Amino acid sequence: MKLKNLLTGDPEIGPCVLGIGTFDGVHLGHRQLISEIIGTARELDLPAVIFTFDHSPRKFLSPDIFKGYLTTPEEKFSLLLGTGVDHVIFRPFDENFAALAHEEFVSDILIKQLQAMVTFVGFNFYFGAGRAGTAEMLAKILLEHGRNCQIITPVKVGYEVVSSSIIRDAVAAGDFARANRFLGREASFSGEVVHGDHRGRIMGFPTANLQLETSLKILPPNGVYACYADTPDGSFPAIVNIGVRPTFDRSNHLLEAHLLNFNGDLYHRVIRIRFVQRIREEKRFPDMQTLIEQIHRDLASLRNIIP
Repeated sequence: MKLKNLLTGDPEIGPCVLGIGTFDGVHLGHRQLISEIIGTARELDLPAVIFTFDHSPRKFLSPDIFKGYLTTPEEKFSLLLGTGVDHVIFRPFDENFAALAHEEFVSDILIKQLQAMVTFVGFNFYFGAGRAGTAEMLAKILLEHGRNCQIITPVKVGYEVVSSSIIRDAVAAGDFARANRFLGREASFSGEVVHGDHRGRIMGFPTANLQLETSLKILPPNGVYACYADTPDGSFPAIVNIGVRPTFDRSNHLLEAHLLNFNGDLYHRVIRIRFVQRIREEKRFPDMQTLIEQIHRDLASLRNIIP
């Protein structure tokens, strides 16, 4: 399995079965499309290939309405490579690509560069300058070139179509039961543990702190969450506070995770927080003792949610 940048030259993968998309979140709908790609590739004895972008086209084209990522580019590539495809080919989404006509996208990239024999796209796929091309148009153009196109129908959970936009809205609302159901796994946030003011340790609840202020990911509302913390030393249930710590008049946006049954040093190490359930909103307490009493209640809630 290999990750390649299309701008560095010929990917040299030969004829292939190709899937195209942004794949933010690599959710259940994406995984259904990828499963179809791999199945067809194995039947035809061709490599299964994903073509995507390093950053969201929406971030480039409409930055004013870009809400954030479900998965960073690095997370997305890792998840895609973990699905069992043979190659993930990406291209930076820039002015040149945004101006590419939909016919040129098919002839120059899909056929000439990627040598797609069968191409899979979702039902809501658009391509080319101004999003002029649709999935149906892609199928027609590819057929004219003697190639096949498969359009994947919507994947539903209950009566709802799985989509990245639904998951983004759920994460932004702190509704992880809904977000995780559509993702097929827990929504997560990863980062390097940084030093805080060590107030948690003073109160008897040492925390691993992650900076949030420069994150491009969708973040849940400030509050307290039941989570898992994946560390180099294993996974641990964790009570996580996201916010600005109003009790102590702080203002920087921070994720603080208190890991149950963990003793060790995580400073400057990368951990991943997987969100399970929102417990309560962040609020100001009159004094430290009142906050400590609330943390004990939060920990009791955590143990009920994650035994």
